[in-house]
Amino acid sequence: MHGITDGTGATTDSARERWTRLAELIAATDRRGLRALNAVELDEFGRLYRRAAADLASARSRATDPRAVAYLNGLVGRAHGLIYGGRTRKRLNLREFFFAAIPRTFRASWRYSAVAFLVCALPALVAFLLATGNPAWGDALFRPGLAEVVEDFLAQEVPPGGYFQDLQGAIGADNMSGFILVNNVTVALRAFALGITAGIGTLHTLIQTGLMLGGFLGVGAHHDRLADIIGVIAPHGFLELFAIFVAGGAGLMMGWALIAPGDRPRVRALSEAARQAVTLMVGVAVMLGVAAIVEGVLSPQTAGLMQRNAPRLLLGFTVWLLAMLWLLAGDRLAGSAVRAGRDA
Repeated sequence: MHGITDGTGATTDSARERWTRLAELIAATDRRGLRALNAVELDEFGRLYRRAAADLASARSRATDPRAVAYLNGLVGRAHGLIYGGRTRKRLNLREFFFAAIPRTFRASWRYSAVAFLVCALPALVAFLLATGNPAWGDALFRPGLAEVVEDFLAQEVPPGGYFQDLQGAIGADNMSGFILVNNVTVALRAFALGITAGIGTLHTLIQTGLMLGGFLGVGAHHDRLADIIGVIAPHGFLELFAIFVAGGAGLMMGWALIAPGDRPRVRALSEAARQAVTLMVGVAVMLGVAAIVEGVLSPQTAGLMQRNAPRLLLGFTVWLLAMLWLLAGDRLAGSAVRAGRDA
């Protein structure tokens, strides 16, 4: 590298030290990319990259030793790839996306999901209390005939899973899971996509879902069969509802970006919120897929523990808890597993 200066009057030795340090930082990112560097090292990496790029431009303009130019060109190219190519690689890394991007996005936006829960839960509570006292409220608040449907549902003196067996027997477990998935995805997509209406459509979808759920449970409570009703839907229902709340939160996030964009243009605010919302919706799709499998395969079971309400409640709670662990700590748990594997 004889004859190269950094173009600012610094000595060749000083420039060489910077290039050596940049090469060391690049080597440190060999396996994990820029995530391997701490905050101080990241700042240093960016500063050294910019100086090396300036050195390369200076070396080319001065017709310096071609070997030195080639070395600098390779060094700057590798650093550039880490900075600007890392995003593409990250998007293509499914493990990174599912165990890092989705959980981090959820933790950054959980308040929207909490609001979606409240928007659904409050109408559900009102509908439940009204329908418990008078089943006709189920018809008035949601749709005509709801009370009759629930009463016919409860008239079947079978174990909780038996309510699904006729449908499963007619179309098969796989087809039943697919049918259920399409229905749930439709509700979740509506809650998400209608966020573009400044959240009004999302609010309507969540309120409608709450009225239906509250009316359904209220009619069951009126007939002293609330535990049975919950036992029927618990294995899959806890996760389904949670997924809908997350989808509703994604819609509300976009709606709020339109209402209160801050100091950003509305188009930019919506675009940024939409990117986060789409990431959340991938997580929603995963949860609804799992819920559909549970509902199509496990919920119809009537033998053994699945013929009683308590184990069905425990199953539903466990499935929901696993989803919460994924969203709240998936990146940390995955990182711990990777480190343990390396240490083994």
